[in-house]
Amino acid sequence: MTDISRRQFLYLSAASPFIFQFSALATQGEGNKSNVIYPRTIAVLQESFKTEMIAYKHYIGYTSKALSEKYPNIAYLFYSFSYSEKVHADNYERILSTLGHEAKPIQIEIDVRNTKSNLQKAAQNELKKIQTTYPDFILELETESCEEAIINCMYSWKSHKQHEKKVKEIRKFSRAFFPSVSSKIEGLNLDFHVCKVCGATIDKAPRSPCVICNKSKSNYQKIERPT
Repeated sequence: MTDISRRQFLYLSAASPFIFQFSALATQGEGNKSNVIYPRTIAVLQESFKTEMIAYKHYIGYTSKALSEKYPNIAYLFYSFSYSEKVHADNYERILSTLGHEAKPIQIEIDVRNTKSNLQKAAQNELKKIQTTYPDFILELETESCEEAIINCMYSWKSHKQHEKKVKEIRKFSRAFFPSVSSKIEGLNLDFHVCKVCGATIDKAPRSPCVICNKSKSNYQKIERPT
C-alpha cells in the first residue's frame, strides 16, 4: 500500500464513499456483524483513534507550556498540530460509528515538561508515526480492504509526512542547540491552516485544493494563535 500510485489513490478517494456506504448497508438488518466482517479493521481503527487522541491531548499541554515559557510560535506550531490530530481522531471515530462500534474511552496521562523536552518528544513521536506506526496500520487494514479506513489512514500518514524533513532537523539539533532552533522557529512568519477533511497542515493561506485529499481549499481551517 505504501507504493500505491497517485492515480490509484485518487481513484480510491473518489470511489470509497460509495463502496463504504454499500458495505455498511449490507450489514444492516443482520445485527452487528462488522466485528466479524472487519475484526482487524476495527482493532486498527480503535488503536488509531487512541494514538491520535493521545497526541492531541499532549499537543494541547505542550501549547500551554510553550506560552508560559514565552515561545509563541512554538505554541502556535503545537496548537496547529493538535487540530490536525483531532481531525484524524474524529475521522476514525466516525468510521467506527458507521461500522456499528463506538470509539473506546481511553485514560490519557499527559507528560508535559519544558518546551525543549516537549519539542524533542513531539519530533520523536512524529517520526515514529511516519516510519512505523502508520505503515503498519495500513498493511493491517489491507487484509480486509475496508477502503474508507485505508484512505483515512493514508490521510493521517501523509499529513504526518508533510513535515518529515523539518521534524528530523528539530530532533537532531534541538537537544544541543535548542536556543538556536527555538530562535529560528520564533523568527518565522507562520500562518497555519489545517484541512478539515484529512488533517493536512500548511503554514500559509491555501491557493489550491488540498495537497493530500485533493478536496477544495475551502475545507482548510485557519488556525488562530492560542492565547
